[in-house]
Amino acid sequence: MADYSFEASLRSKRGKGGAKSLRVVEKLPAVVYGPGKASYTIEVDAKQIPLLFLRTIGKNTLLTMNLTDEKGAKSASTVMFKEVQREPVKGRFQHVDFYEIDPKHTIKLKVPVVLEGVPVGVREKGGLLSHPTRTLRVRCLPADIPTEIRVDVSKLDVEQSLLLQDAKPPKGVTFLGDPHTVLALVNVIEEEKAPEPAAAAAAAGPEVIKEKKPAEGEAAKAAGGDKKDAAKPAAAAAKPAAKK
Repeated sequence: MADYSFEASLRSKRGKGGAKSLRVVEKLPAVVYGPGKASYTIEVDAKQIPLLFLRTIGKNTLLTMNLTDEKGAKSASTVMFKEVQREPVKGRFQHVDFYEIDPKHTIKLKVPVVLEGVPVGVREKGGLLSHPTRTLRVRCLPADIPTEIRVDVSKLDVEQSLLLQDAKPPKGVTFLGDPHTVLALVNVIEEEKAPEPAAAAAAAGPEVIKEKKPAEGEAAKAAGGDKKDAAKPAAAAAKPAAKK
């Protein structure tokens, strides 16, 4: 039995004009689809349905739809939210699609994955737990729809992973998808080491030693001294030899 219910009426007005007139009186246009049967249009309450959607989003909740036809006759059926169309600016609901459930036919849907326990690689070796797969596609009868898929990761060590083929599905549920899909993984956290002094010096490159330029006075003095020293030999050579 569904936990939530809502009221609906068969809708005769279709098209953009009909949908606009419904919104004026706080109603939403909607369509109901089902296996092996033609779809049909309904109208629902514009305030009740958004609140119901927020309460059940992501939970694959079964809903009881109390439908009133053109003659006032009432009937009940089980449905699920299939798709919601929103107004792009303020996000207001514009249209809703429901899927009518046949209790004898299996359905395909996505179910959230929940990890249980603390991996040994995290608890004892400081690893990091990753959760790459958040939802799984499953197939089951409406009565067997799971709220979530819980998997135990407490035995995972570092560099170990839990695959879809390692998880046990709930009763009546079949997992769809690649059996090698990674549900959980424990990674090693590598600490960054400080570089050794020699390595740090090598990384910094060789030290460049610049030649120190002499001051202007020192440069001039050095230049003058060189000229005098050069003139001395020349003067000595010009002096005539002494007579004996």
